[in-house]
Amino acid sequence: MKKSAYNTLEINGQHIKIKEGSKDLLANIDTIIFDCDGVLIDIRDSYNKAIHKTVEHVFSIILGDVSEPITTDAQIDALRLCGGFNNDWDTTYVLSEWAFLSMPEECVKRFSDIMTNLEVKEPLVDVINFLSNNLKGTKCKVSFQEHQNEFIETLRRVMKGRIQLERYEIDAMIDEAATKKGLINGLHQFRRLLGYPGRFGECLLVTVFDELFYGADGVEAVYGTKPSFFNTLGLFKNEKPLVEEEALIKLQRIVGHSNLTIASGRDRWSAKKVLGKLFEYFNQKAAVFLADEVRVIGSEAQKVGKPDPYCLFKAVSYLLPERNVLYVGDSAEDLLATKNANEIMNRFVFAGVYASSNTPDLKVEYFAEKGADVIIPTANELPDLLVYAKGS
Repeated sequence: MKKSAYNTLEINGQHIKIKEGSKDLLANIDTIIFDCDGVLIDIRDSYNKAIHKTVEHVFSIILGDVSEPITTDAQIDALRLCGGFNNDWDTTYVLSEWAFLSMPEECVKRFSDIMTNLEVKEPLVDVINFLSNNLKGTKCKVSFQEHQNEFIETLRRVMKGRIQLERYEIDAMIDEAATKKGLINGLHQFRRLLGYPGRFGECLLVTVFDELFYGADGVEAVYGTKPSFFNTLGLFKNEKPLVEEEALIKLQRIVGHSNLTIASGRDRWSAKKVLGKLFEYFNQKAAVFLADEVRVIGSEAQKVGKPDPYCLFKAVSYLLPERNVLYVGDSAEDLLATKNANEIMNRFVFAGVYASSNTPDLKVEYFAEKGADVIIPTANELPDLLVYAKGS
């Protein structure tokens, strides 16, 4: 595939890359759809922490105290460049599986023997208490660092020449590695413990992750129940808006008051809490929050998560744009969702945001390699970019 060429534009001291041929597409924009995480909201101190803490909690059940980091931000970033990990539950699941491969065979055998005779359909808290009590005193020294780096290198190797890598494909890779290490039976029991995919209150991974992210008050607001494991403040409270009100006002003047909306993998409740009054700048009827749909429909709804273009088509079905639609995202899934949408309705333009990433240089490199129409530090440069495109 021929590498795209880019022109560089400077706006307010920030450098923006515009793919050759995309300026005319930008000049014809009349609708803007935003991803939420990493674009409208800074999630670096929330979702990533929820991933790390969920994995840590799962392994504390098996190992007791865990003395070193099990997962890293670099591993998360590597997965988010694979194009199939818009859902952080999927990310948590894969990183948990990979960490399990670090376990010594004798510790896996003890865990597996206990799990074999355990009915996981019992109340979740009872299952965890039973496991914790029966695994107490397990002397199991585990080093995760070597496997962290190996994970990133493995993904990079597998992704060469590929557009997308999904969870089930990594599952197969982990199965192969577990078989070589003699850990495959233990891995199957570990997956039983995680219970993924599954519903909140039944699936350990989803329950722990969402209790950490939403906190006690959020769990009651979103799920109508009290938490089972963590009576704490939600990590989402660490989040803050990235987009500025002035930028949203300018964008409304350019495309119209009802032509800004959101298509996101997260939920409406927490987005509204974090954005506050900024939330009102977006067309509420057209907004799509996939986490809410998964909660109502179940894990089947995950099949239409990005990079499936479902959320984009659902949003435009309310907005009814007459010209081009700009989708502003920060991930591989966002870019691929736009490309997939264009195979059906060729009017989507993609702007890739990178400044909120822990590895911004890698994000810029990825977007350029995959042919994003625009590569931009934040959404706040969009108004001046569109004025530039429309005015010359």
